[in-house]
Amino acid sequence: MRLLITDVDHAPEELFDQVPFVVELIRRLPGVDRDDYWLGSVVLPLEWWVDGEERSVRHVVLAARHAGARIEPGVRDLRVGIAFVTDSSLLEDRGFDSAKCEYVALGSCHDMGAATR
Repeated sequence: MRLLITDVDHAPEELFDQVPFVVELIRRLPGVDRDDYWLGSVVLPLEWWVDGEERSVRHVVLAARHAGARIEPGVRDLRVGIAFVTDSSLLEDRGFDSAKCEYVALGSCHDMGAATR
């Protein structure tokens, strides 16, 4: 499933200029607090400045912001938390590890549908 992130808030300054952006969901990552974190690949890498250095972000973790909401096919205008993956070993992990990510923003997303690129 592809999600279009249409806006962000409480985000690093450089992220505002990069929306909208597309995330291709890879798989669900269960965590100790909830079972619906999602690992995703950013279709076009995102720029992120950390300690004066530019980094290229290729993977994110998304989670629905509000209790009872779910990232699922057909979702529209869903508020999600966005974390950048900072340790690529998370790509091989079976569960969510917050120590391998940096929470960066809240955003709104919607399912782009299977036919949309």
